[in-house]
Amino acid sequence: MKTSILLKRYGIKLKRSLGQNFLSDERIAERIVDAVDLSSEDFVVEIGAGAGTLTEEILKRGANVVAFEIDESLRKLLEDRLGNYGNLKLIFEDFLKYDLSTFGENTIYMGNIPYHITSPLLEKLLLDSPGFKFIVLMVQKELAGRIMCEGRSRNFSSLSVLVNLFCKVEKLFDVSRSHFIPNPNVESTVLKLTPRVRKELKNVDEFLRFSRLLFSMRRKKIKNSLTMKGHRGYLERIQETPLSWVLERRIEELDLDVLIELFKLLEEGGESKKD
Repeated sequence: MKTSILLKRYGIKLKRSLGQNFLSDERIAERIVDAVDLSSEDFVVEIGAGAGTLTEEILKRGANVVAFEIDESLRKLLEDRLGNYGNLKLIFEDFLKYDLSTFGENTIYMGNIPYHITSPLLEKLLLDSPGFKFIVLMVQKELAGRIMCEGRSRNFSSLSVLVNLFCKVEKLFDVSRSHFIPNPNVESTVLKLTPRVRKELKNVDEFLRFSRLLFSMRRKKIKNSLTMKGHRGYLERIQETPLSWVLERRIEELDLDVLIELFKLLEEGGESKKD
């Protein structure tokens, strides 16, 4: 049944505060599931079941599914639509507040994600979960560009660093705004994130803190950012390394590999902690 009809039948009024734009085209849901080749062997956690369009397509493949939905008003719709599937558990809670240690390392996370929670969601998945098989998210196209960026671009951001540090990012396809209810103002992109390990970093938390420091003044040259933020220890140590040239650059002119090499030099010099 069409999403628009379901929403009308159950008297659902979408909430702008939750960033609700529900996927309405079952063909897009099918395409997402086809792209990642789900099977009955898989365990999927869906973030934001919405009206259940993607949820149902995942369930059809036989995967065991835990679907989170923060909007309690959707309970009746989801239970009626999906109640015949024995491989589903619905949880009406805020996923961002849920303890992910209850899920295993082979968990697949999927969801159509509102713009305003994309960054905290990725931080939670990458920093708080015990691991994952892969992550598939539908996000705003512009934000997808930032997530995929590994450097030397205005799209380069602390979110780019976080995601690309832990994951290989693959663009699956774009989705037109016409496939959502209500139609958003922007296009969307489906991304697949597959875990990878960068063993060269000894202290990931300190590296992320260091990168956030540099991005906090992204339009300044790095030497000015460090001086203004009171990190002369960083500045003096970098001046003594083969990467001293970065001090004359802005952070968006660098890439992830350079940031990692820079931080490794700081670690070796004992300057990876705040002055």
